[in-house]
Amino acid sequence: MGYIETVTVTALGNEGQGVADLPSGKKIFVPAVLPGETCEVEVTSESSRFAEGVCYNLLTISPDRILSYGNFVPGADLAHLAYKAALEYKEDKVRNCLIRLGKIPEQVVNPAMRQILPCVNPLNYRNHMQYRLVGGKLCLINSFTKMAEDPGNPILEYDIFTKLRASMQQVFYNAPTNLFEEVVMRGSERTKDVLLELVSGNTSAHEVIIGYTNNYIEATSLVHTLQVACQENGYRLAGLTLRISATPTDRRTRGGKRVLLYGNDYYEEILLGHKFRIHAGAFFQVNIPQAELLYKSASRYTLDDASILDLYCGTGSIGLSLLRPGQKLVGLDTVPEAIRAAKENALLNGMANATFSVKPAEAIDFDTLAMPEPMTVIVDPPRKGLDQMLVKKLLTTQPSKIVYISCDPATMSRDLAHLVGTGVYNLVSVRPVDMFPWTHHVETVVLLSKH
Repeated sequence: MGYIETVTVTALGNEGQGVADLPSGKKIFVPAVLPGETCEVEVTSESSRFAEGVCYNLLTISPDRILSYGNFVPGADLAHLAYKAALEYKEDKVRNCLIRLGKIPEQVVNPAMRQILPCVNPLNYRNHMQYRLVGGKLCLINSFTKMAEDPGNPILEYDIFTKLRASMQQVFYNAPTNLFEEVVMRGSERTKDVLLELVSGNTSAHEVIIGYTNNYIEATSLVHTLQVACQENGYRLAGLTLRISATPTDRRTRGGKRVLLYGNDYYEEILLGHKFRIHAGAFFQVNIPQAELLYKSASRYTLDDASILDLYCGTGSIGLSLLRPGQKLVGLDTVPEAIRAAKENALLNGMANATFSVKPAEAIDFDTLAMPEPMTVIVDPPRKGLDQMLVKKLLTTQPSKIVYISCDPATMSRDLAHLVGTGVYNLVSVRPVDMFPWTHHVETVVLLSKH
């Protein structure tokens, strides 16, 4: 047991937790409380710089609170905050990261800031869910309790996933098994495709796990059950795969050996009028309407370009969505499966003016690309941000425009500090997009132009 203090929350931190001052003046971070709320907290850990605690008695309640304290929603760490207030928090978070972490002057940041694009329908927007299988139930990790819990009344997942969870849980209830640890559901509300993946952490030989899995789905009629659940709701079971992730690295990266159990190892999606095949394990935006808003924001900056260089291109969704007749697109990524999918998607949409290669972004040689000018470089890096070798190459090559798409304002601010702080690039536009309602995450699209 830690000691007890009464504090008043003054702000929300970068991960959505409440921030307050202890009597000593030290900052304390408290999950699930809101600015303006006074609460009794137990200090659970403390360092020389800050402390962490949990609220056990909420004394005053914020008018922005829409769920009572303790009524947590697994997977949605800001479900207790009114949507309008959440949008203001995310917009402020992007601005504050640029100023405080990126050390970019306010007089540069404020004119570039654009209003956040809200989610048109912030409920049941996720086309990709990963569930933990516990006691025959498909659960989500509660970010506050760190426990696997039944989603209850879900606010994130597609409605079809709720129906499929119920059908699968009935199968697991009738035929208990410890063969699988997770279930991944992906799908499209536009094409009505659903792709499911069973995940096993079993360390037995792959042939043994595959054999047991085939026996299980045959004995339980799992595929038929899923087909019926899909058909009753106007969907189609596009495929069922097995992923064997026996190592901690495979589980963390969602890698390992994949085996097709039924149908195809991909589903199809439509985004900005283009058709995309998304294979099991491939990254794709989880909120399609918001992804379209994001890409439309980026497309305004590439209309007059002769060429587009798409780094960290993944399955090619950004570059192919922005590409216009007469333009040249080159995409690079380190994941061979993603590049194969990008090439497939280019063919699927008849885009012969797009080429994709397996190569790290930082290994690019701008001199050998022979890209027509003007050229815009698009970067959509993982959460860790840009490789610093790539930052140096961008500063040396100095393309006329850089479009930076980010899922982490902190690492984005670090990278922009180099690109803008050196005086090579102007910060023209910063547009936050609410891609992940009811969570602390925010997507941002930034335009930089050469001085």
